Amino acid sequence: MLISFSVANFRSFGDEVTLNLVASNKLADHEAHRVAIGETGKYALRAAVLYGANAAGKSNLIKAIGVAQQLIQGGRPSSVVPFRFQPEMAKKPSSFEFRFLIGDRVFIYGFDVIQNNFIAEWLAVMKGGEEVTIFERDSDGNAIINTAARKIFPEDSQTFSTLDALGALQLRNDQLFLNRAIELPASIQGPMLRAIIRWFTAELVLLPINYRTCDILDRLRNDSTFKAFCAGFLNAVGTGIGELFIDESEREGREHECKFLAEYGNQLPFNPFGCEGDSDIRLKPDNPTRVIVRQLLAYHASKSGKYALPFSEESDGTQSLLHLLPALSSPPEESRVIVIDELDRSLHPLICWEFIRFFSESCPGARRQLIVTTHEAHLLDHELLRRDEYWFVEKDSTQQSQLVSLSDFNIRRDLQVRKGYLAGRFGAIPMIGGMHDLEQLLECAAHEEPEDAAKASPA
Repeated sequence: MLISFSVANFRSFGDEVTLNLVASNKLADHEAHRVAIGETGKYALRAAVLYGANAAGKSNLIKAIGVAQQLIQGGRPSSVVPFRFQPEMAKKPSSFEFRFLIGDRVFIYGFDVIQNNFIAEWLAVMKGGEEVTIFERDSDGNAIINTAARKIFPEDSQTFSTLDALGALQLRNDQLFLNRAIELPASIQGPMLRAIIRWFTAELVLLPINYRTCDILDRLRNDSTFKAFCAGFLNAVGTGIGELFIDESEREGREHECKFLAEYGNQLPFNPFGCEGDSDIRLKPDNPTRVIVRQLLAYHASKSGKYALPFSEESDGTQSLLHLLPALSSPPEESRVIVIDELDRSLHPLICWEFIRFFSESCPGARRQLIVTTHEAHLLDHELLRRDEYWFVEKDSTQQSQLVSLSDFNIRRDLQVRKGYLAGRFGAIPMIGGMHDLEQLLECAAHEEPEDAAKASPA
């Protein structure tokens, strides 16, 4: 689970800001929204909903998480854009740091990057309230492994043998030490290192705007429980869909289709002919000149019978919702951090509400979190989330994005948060100025009654 994420000198963030998902001990509501952080006596929250005006920096926080993840997975530091409104910031490092929970251990991983070079990188673990460094990397690309950390993991000599071997090799300035470990086979990474790599590559999941799950057909076809869950959820929120069905047909393959599929295989991370998620094409296993075409159908019931529609003809909101449902149905024992930018795009406010409510309250104790940005003020309600699960992003006078939790405000439990937010009590709303001068710029001709109408006398 994510405990906190900090970023500095990236896009609209100048000074360091932190999204802190540690539950406030002053709040006692929504107990199911908390998960114990080992034996620390603290709890991690299962949700964070971010509000802010357009261009306030909400999406930049999501971008910061995504860019950091990409760099860990092998991306190049040229994707890091420093804060632009203070020229001197270009000469300062951009910094990213994650605190996260694996098992009963809290790990801290971060790095500093400047002008396309990594100048610092660190991995640490919490032990008795103190941070114990596992490795550090300097600006010359040297990684130092802390021998004292071995005592915390006495049964994991493999991880430290791997770290020692990697540390003997100097790093390129544009490569992270953790990325070098990712390139190794999982079998030799070691349990601790393998778990950390899995957290960044599989458990931290970012869903961009208009996201499509390219393996949705395989999941619906191979997992009857997931299929029933999706159909049931879509029906429960009023889409009119009662059942989902995958239609399969066979035809002679076109030359370019067969050539492409034969070269790259059927198990692609995307549909080469368009990742819409509701249809795909693959070679027939026993005949490479023929293809199997699959299409997702949605059944609607009416008084005159049951009718099937191609899922591509459903509304944009219904299609988007289906592709978000895997986030709600992951097994309780699996750890997940789901990050969604603009959850409310194409979704009705009541569906957004139910999506967040279901995620937060189903499977109490499950180690899964939901972080979303939204403009939908309808979701600001004590009945849905705790105060420390709401966050506001707002730019200050220096054009830096600032991040503040609703729990930092002294408000009554019975306050209508939505009303207070729209009234500007918590900031993070657009400050719309006068429009009169803009109307004058349009130079609209003054409205005059037609001459004939003016002369006409009433009948």
